[in-house]
Amino acid sequence: MVRTEEKFVKKAFETLISRGAASESMLAPSTVTDGELDAFEKCFDIRLPALFRAYLKAYCYDFSVMCAPVPLDGMEHTEPESEKGLCWMEFLSLPQEEPLKNLYAGMESFRKICTNKNLVNLKLERVKNFVPIGEWDGPLCIDLNQTDIQEDDPATWQICRFDETVFDWEHAGYIDDSGRVVGERKFPDFKTLLEIYFCGKYDRVYEQQLRASGEEMPDYSFYIQKR
Repeated sequence: MVRTEEKFVKKAFETLISRGAASESMLAPSTVTDGELDAFEKCFDIRLPALFRAYLKAYCYDFSVMCAPVPLDGMEHTEPESEKGLCWMEFLSLPQEEPLKNLYAGMESFRKICTNKNLVNLKLERVKNFVPIGEWDGPLCIDLNQTDIQEDDPATWQICRFDETVFDWEHAGYIDDSGRVVGERKFPDFKTLLEIYFCGKYDRVYEQQLRASGEEMPDYSFYIQKR
């Protein structure tokens, strides 16, 4: 029986193709197994969300830089009249040869920076549950501590970022008043990220905005780039 997460991921990739942002030739069936994901979790002492595991087991690809229309004032402003603009991010690539190597490297690099006494200087336990899944002028992470996610409350959101040039996390507001690392909250969860960047959640609204201002329609074939 196909799980809900697998169905959603499959639909997300199909929509990425139907939008014209990707082609079938860019994708190859993933060779990632549950055993390999179990080993990854054991290595870093974490538990990955079911949807993210399904994503890693779906396809391999070597592109990483993607863009999509997003609310310019932040994901708190999803109302139709809010202005949308293209936002680029570097997403986790999954090459056919050693598809999990970038995920391993991202985890190791993030933890090394966070625990380095000359950089962020935090104990591993405080950042252990952050999984880097891309770059947004710094690591974009899934915060595994966040499980009770409410779309109307950014404080509960699971996807956050850390500026790569900032090491004083308290001054940057990446640590809340209780001493918990929270980063800068960007999206409610990984599902929302896929809805925007793969499924084009705001494509139609963005096109209407461009049409109203007399601008050219977007060329979706440029929405994905290799680094």
